[in-house]
Parts: sequence; structure tokens; C-alpha cells
Amino acid sequence: MVGAVESDEQVEEAEQRHRSRAGRPARGARERADGERRPAPEPSRRGRLGVSILALVAALGIAGTITFQREWSSLHGQQVTAAQARQAASTFLTDLTNFDAKSVDADFARLTAMSTGPFAKQANQFFNSSIRQQLENALASSRGQVRSLYVQSVGGGQATVYAVIDQLYVNRTLSAPQSDVLRVVVQLTDASGSWKVSDVTVLEGPSLASPSPSGAKTSAG
Repeated sequence: MVGAVESDEQVEEAEQRHRSRAGRPARGARERADGERRPAPEPSRRGRLGVSILALVAALGIAGTITFQREWSSLHGQQVTAAQARQAASTFLTDLTNFDAKSVDADFARLTAMSTGPFAKQANQFFNSSIRQQLENALASSRGQVRSLYVQSVGGGQATVYAVIDQLYVNRTLSAPQSDVLRVVVQLTDASGSWKVSDVTVLEGPSLASPSPSGAKTSAG
């Protein structure tokens, strides 16, 4: 009988444990339920500060990029302007030191077309019919090559160019062609988007006084 009573008690305890388990949700379910009810954590002050710092760094980076682009554009513009002035000076000096007695009219016409301001007036006075006739009668001819050319300054529609030119010229009074080195400073002015020569200064010219491009340049300067 004792064994039977113990069995009944054991059965009753087992049933109670079963009922208790059935009424209690599983551990995973409790965790999911707790997770659904739990509010999202608010960002900490440190986290908000980090976001602000990142935003500031990004803004500074954008500002730095804009500043760099402006400075680069300005520098690029100056380089383009200097290159244009340099090309104009090179073309002028090449035409000035290259001509033939039979083509002085066309040669000097190109020079006056590239001139402006004081030099344009001097060129029109010097390259007149009289000097052209003298050059033709002397059978003067010249060949020049720009050895080096340097833009000294550019800005505000003005440019200064220093150049060294190797010149070879001949006329009927010379027994042989003569060579010389010309060192000149050319002032240019931006005239409606086109660089024109406003002044020419000869620092070093030919050593011979004869009808030649050297005389023309020295007088024009």
C-alpha cells in the first residue's frame, strides 16, 4: 500500500509540474516578447558629437575643394594668357627678322597689323615708302630665329616679353652675310582679345650700320 500511495503522490507531483510548464511561455518566446516591448535606445551624447564632427570635416573638405578649384582655375587662366602673349611676341619677332627685298611691302604690312599704341605710330612712320625703297635698292634680306623667349610679366591686359634672336642678314654692300644676336623687350597689349605689340626696346642689336632689320628695330624701339 505504501508503494501505491507513493505512486499516486508522484503522479500528482508530475501532473502539477506539467501544468506549470504548460502555463509558462518558453524562454525564446519570453525574449522575443521582451524585445518587442523594449524601446529603442537613444543615441548617446558621445555618438551625437561624433556625427557632428564627421559633418564638420565633410563641410571643410567641400570648402577646401572649392577653394582649390578657384585657385587652380586662376592659375590655369594666367598660364593660358601668358602662353597667348608669348605666341604673339614670337610671331611678331619672327616676322620682324625675316624678310626679302622683293617682299618688304607685304612683310611690313604684317608688322603694322600686329602693332598698336605708340609702336603702331612709330612703325607707320619708319616703314614708309622711303625706307622700303632703300631696302629694295640695297637688296637687303634677313633671316631670324628666336633662340629663347621669356614672359616677364602678364596681367591687366598687359604683358612684357624678353627675347633673344639669332639674325643673319645680307645686302649688296656686304661681302658676306653677317650674323648677330638681338636682345629685345616687347610690350604687348590685349586689344579686344588679340595681343598686339605696343612697344619694342632693343637691348642689344647688330654692330653694323646698314639697311637691315636691325636698323628698323632700333629705330622702332
